[in-house]
Amino acid sequence: MSKKSWDEWVDDEWVQYIAEQYDLDLKEGKETLKQKKILEAAIHVFAEKGFSGASTSEIAERAGVAEATIFKHYRTKKGLLLRLVIPAIARVASAYIAQPVLNILDQDKPVEALLREVAINRKELLEKNWKTIRIILVESLFHPEIREALKNHVAKRIIPLVFEKIEEQKQKGKIRADLPNHVILRGVMSQIGAFLFARHVIPELMAPGGDDEEIDWIVELLINGIGPRACSKTESGADKESH
Repeated sequence: MSKKSWDEWVDDEWVQYIAEQYDLDLKEGKETLKQKKILEAAIHVFAEKGFSGASTSEIAERAGVAEATIFKHYRTKKGLLLRLVIPAIARVASAYIAQPVLNILDQDKPVEALLREVAINRKELLEKNWKTIRIILVESLFHPEIREALKNHVAKRIIPLVFEKIEEQKQKGKIRADLPNHVILRGVMSQIGAFLFARHVIPELMAPGGDDEEIDWIVELLINGIGPRACSKTESGADKESH
């Protein structure tokens, strides 16, 4: 994220409200060594045990600091969670996350190749940031502040940009023009998202193949669906001759 875009994000009225509620300093590069250790320890503990199962004493022990230090900097366990998650969500909406996908969709390639590249890119992103992403997804179910951040600082910023790329693909005749943009995006997201979830949670049942094979199946399903394929004229003629 550029310095300018980060400053614009931090100045957002809703973000400022959250920061004031929990006395959070969201400025990048301002953390002390102790704060960095606390945040790093919190990522591991929250990812392993969830917010409700985590304790500030365990986070403090793993960070090598006194528990009182956590309360000094973050006031509450929820304040620590939000200090960890809210800036991470901002980065999800940044060029670091969104721009690679937009760059892929800008290429003049068959839609199958574009879908494959997007799937590979999202897989690599998830693997590099699995613990933080897991915390965001799980805790968004229980904390409205996180849901609001996802809606305002991810969905509302990224989805319109992706819709523009979908429209360009429609105009080029590469994808169906009769389907609404949100349906196309939802279909791609659900297929790639389900694959990534399966790969990390139940790979032996829902993602038993290698990455290349599984991504090939995703692209095949997105392009051709699950209905029976219509026989080509050549196949139909051969069938008639055999009878």
